[in-house]
Amino acid sequence: MTDRRARELEGRKAEDHVALWLKLRGWKILEARFKVSEGEVDLIARRKGIIAFVEVKQRERLPLKEDIVSQTNIARIMSAAEVWVDRNFETLGPDFEIRFDLALIEGPVKPLSKVKYIENAFSGF
Repeated sequence: MTDRRARELEGRKAEDHVALWLKLRGWKILEARFKVSEGEVDLIARRKGIIAFVEVKQRERLPLKEDIVSQTNIARIMSAAEVWVDRNFETLGPDFEIRFDLALIEGPVKPLSKVKYIENAFSGF
């Protein structure tokens, strides 16, 4: 297996781990791995009136938040989020808040891996 393929598989495991972590905290996962030409979002979750667009990062050692998500990546996440909201606006209801969160996992993903969750990690809309 190539290094790239191994990283991709570890990234998917991290996304699945965070999705379960969110579900256990009352979030409903609306979509995973949402991709459009404008960008992509790892997880889209809803709890009450909040729609969270969640970027998931797994690293052997976690750098500072500013070093883990580039401005280019943030712009692509926000663009994809805008497309998703436009496509789903009718089903969302009248009152909802958009939030961009960051979920971090340090080290290999294991069943009890700790998730560092940062609400409103970056802003948009």
